[in-house]
Amino acid sequence: MLVGCQFALYPMESDFIPIILDAVAPLRERDDLRVESDDLSTYVAGPSLKVFQAVQEVYAAACDAGGHVVLSATWSRGCPGEPGDPICTPDGVDIQHEALPTLPGQSTGHIVASQCALYPLGNTGYMQEIMREVELFRQAADNPAADLEVQAKHFCTRLDGELSEVFHQLAMAFIRSGHTTRHVVLTATVSKGSPSASAPHNRRKSKEK
Repeated sequence: MLVGCQFALYPMESDFIPIILDAVAPLRERDDLRVESDDLSTYVAGPSLKVFQAVQEVYAAACDAGGHVVLSATWSRGCPGEPGDPICTPDGVDIQHEALPTLPGQSTGHIVASQCALYPLGNTGYMQEIMREVELFRQAADNPAADLEVQAKHFCTRLDGELSEVFHQLAMAFIRSGHTTRHVVLTATVSKGSPSASAPHNRRKSKEK
């Protein structure tokens, strides 16, 4: 089975080229992930949690440059049209039994806005599964220790908060859904520092200029 992500970075800066290249460069040193890039996106394959962590690190590095930075990403696991890749199961454990991440990673200092959509493909009870994950997002936001806000949008769910917390919730939904559905897709758009952020979300400010 294959687990991976296709993502693209969009730094809204005149020097966007070095920002993108510097953010993606550390992926080339990873021997525990499959990495490919072209003029449209970067592909990362491996165990689910490592893939999420890698994409988060790349995006955080781009955000460190300051300004408005957008990430567009699609995660997929178990696509029947893709061959399996042993790099996704280094311990020989079926990815449908992957453990859930316990805690968000270290704070990045970046407050982001995101919208995501989960697709448990081939599951006749897909709406119940989607609504379960949305409710779990809301429960997570109710935790005073979580830097997270959740809002329903047309065709997707909005998550605002610390970058590491948002990625933690995305990873949880993706991996948890994979426990019951073989082919799962998750799409997300993540934005940091947008000058057009609207109320009530504009009260959230990044620690970067």
